[in-house]
Amino acid sequence: MKTLTVDVAVIGAGTAGLAAYRAARSHGKRVVLIEGGPYGTTCARVGCIMPSKLLIVPPKLRTQLARHPRSACMAARCALMARQ
Repeated sequence: MKTLTVDVAVIGAGTAGLAAYRAARSHGKRVVLIEGGPYGTTCARVGCIMPSKLLIVPPKLRTQLARHPRSACMAARCALMARQ
């Protein structure tokens, strides 16, 4: 395992994490940015909340339910339909 010597470790590469990284670098600090997923915010990667998420999420959920029909979401939906 490699050892890094830094002044600041920023966890998360969303809006605040990227701002913290830039601020530390602008003050001459040695910085490491730690992120487990894609860098940037949801808005920067796939579009802001309205209306794109309303267009993106339902088809994505439908695909997930089609692939895994016995998932918890489907079970909850079936239970709700049974009550009606």
